[in-house]
Amino acid sequence: MEQLKFIFPWDGDFLNKYDGKWQKGALWVFVGVNKYAKINGIETIYSEEKGCYIANIPLYGYRNAVVASNENEEVKITLFALKDNLVKRFRISSDDNILFLKDLSEGDYKSIFDHPYLAVYKKAHELYGAKVHLNLFYAFDEKAQGFFSKRKGYFDLSMMTDRYKAEFIENSDWLKLAFHAKSEFPDRPYKFASETKIREDYLSICREICRFAGRECIPNSTTVHWGEANREAVRALRSMGLRSLTGYFEKDSDGNPLVSYYADIPTVEHVGKRDFWMDTKEDMIFGRIDRVLNIGTLNEVLEAVDKISDDAHRGGFVSIMIHEQYFYEDYCRYLPDFEKRVLDSCRILNEKGYKSALISEVTSEPDTTEAVCTEF
Repeated sequence: MEQLKFIFPWDGDFLNKYDGKWQKGALWVFVGVNKYAKINGIETIYSEEKGCYIANIPLYGYRNAVVASNENEEVKITLFALKDNLVKRFRISSDDNILFLKDLSEGDYKSIFDHPYLAVYKKAHELYGAKVHLNLFYAFDEKAQGFFSKRKGYFDLSMMTDRYKAEFIENSDWLKLAFHAKSEFPDRPYKFASETKIREDYLSICREICRFAGRECIPNSTTVHWGEANREAVRALRSMGLRSLTGYFEKDSDGNPLVSYYADIPTVEHVGKRDFWMDTKEDMIFGRIDRVLNIGTLNEVLEAVDKISDDAHRGGFVSIMIHEQYFYEDYCRYLPDFEKRVLDSCRILNEKGYKSALISEVTSEPDTTEAVCTEF
């Protein structure tokens, strides 16, 4: 006989007003199980439409234990409820960052925002309140150089000047710098990496960020290069204080998980339709990157951003992302409309009533203090 199990929501789902209805201090949501049970003491009824037994139950706090039981069985899941002030938020992130730091270190800029790349994000912040998250490589090496027509030379974060540290700290409420990978190549560096390897790479980047930009700039969220890492590597990142990871949670042309860490196909399909989901076994939150701004034409990008914001289950938190290298004229895939892709995407969301937020501002548990790594 089939065991009692939850059909929806999934263990670890983050729910909001689009999943239910707030009444008298609780988010009331329908929960389904595969056979008759009581859910948190409320009897289920069979739904022909859903094809399972359902009950409308209240979620009173951020973290909620939901228990289904009958005479012979009991199963439990954890659900997270986000209040309305945490919904309709957006964030812009950028992957593969290293070159703007090379320029800042080697140039004579009076401000970090005199650099044209960072000036784009400053405009997004001033015009639309954007909060910006930049994921960094440790090194720009010979292989990465091959995609640029102008010779740039080797650079790594240990060579970055600290003369802009005060300005980075001053803007750390909206501009974050985070670990991405040791370098652009090889592809998918953490798919089979050991805990030791990813820990070393993570600390090498965070120590340098701390030195030249201040601990205040380091968030507890990131996107690992290629959005792939095995369970052991993710566990290592969680142990050092990282709270959330973002990825595409899509399938490639062959039907395999794409930019989805260690998720299997059912998990990819589920997380890909939501804002956030927690793997409660690893205590790690995963977020969906809704649109990569350097893929497709400008019109295709803006139409996609507009459409995603209307999706009931992906529109609560819209995560948009771009890659740094597309900003530079000598890059083989240079986008002359890079700035418009960033600014117009933020404008669309702003005009639709979105406010910007860091992932930690939306998903962090109230009245708790997250453990912070002290090794950098």
